[in-house]
Amino acid sequence: MANERDLTTLEYVVLGLISLEPQSGYSIINYFSPRGIFSWNASPGSIYPILKRLENQEYLLGTLEAEHEARPRKVYNLTAPGGAVLDAWLREVPKMQPLFEQREIGLWRFTFMEGRLSVPEVMQWIDNYLDAIRAYDFGFRFYQSGTLEAGRELGLNTIHRQLLLEHTLIELNGLRTWLEMARARLVHHALQTGEHPAVSAED
Repeated sequence: MANERDLTTLEYVVLGLISLEPQSGYSIINYFSPRGIFSWNASPGSIYPILKRLENQEYLLGTLEAEHEARPRKVYNLTAPGGAVLDAWLREVPKMQPLFEQREIGLWRFTFMEGRLSVPEVMQWIDNYLDAIRAYDFGFRFYQSGTLEAGRELGLNTIHRQLLLEHTLIELNGLRTWLEMARARLVHHALQTGEHPAVSAED
């Protein structure tokens, strides 16, 4: 295997997409359509070099496939080492800054967890994420109260400034609500299917 190096977030996302099903460079690029649920953009000029690097590191295995005697395309599968580095990344709790970018990275992780991590592992990830949100929320509210107080003293408070601060709080509350809902649904599904006996009604 080539020398290990830290992967970029986009490289982890590419590994995750290939973990869902074998992918060609073209099919991966289609995930970054403006009509998709994620706001990221990725061009052929970024995706194809990533695939080559990941294949050189033996995280991917590329195979040429001919379709109806047309130009062969290269289809990539995740290798065991690729799966191991992907799973380690999936277990990481998203950072809180910058908030909106990190929230989207968290959603990418959640997308790829199904079938790779157990329900208890996913619930632990959600619990850790919720803890990080609570800590950030406490710090942000403290900052917000100080900022508004300073603004009042300096005569700089405006309705727009207040609304911008409140926008961040609404985003945090929305993310926290979704995580709590996701956790409850996962527990319910595990109890209904019996798929993960380690999950109990107390979870």
